[in-house]
Amino acid sequence: MYLEANLNAKQEMDAIEIDRSLLLENNQIFVVKDSILDLIDVNPVYFSNKKVVLKEVPEGTTIITRPVVGAYAGMLVKKYKGETAKNLNQ
Repeated sequence: MYLEANLNAKQEMDAIEIDRSLLLENNQIFVVKDSILDLIDVNPVYFSNKKVVLKEVPEGTTIITRPVVGAYAGMLVKKYKGETAKNLNQ
């Protein structure tokens, strides 16, 4: 069986894709600033089962790549292996 479909899609400029489990209920994500966890507001523009596309994440921001149990803003952390936010259109 084959499926043929027409999709309306658009390219999002200045957006990143992260694991959906990293997006908090109030449209925030944890970031690391000088070895301290902080929360920033983001604008989710697309959801899939496992991923979310976000806007309003400053270029070069260090985001966590796995959920941290008990995490809170102001928590001291040690960067193990960080990734910086990169635009999808690069």
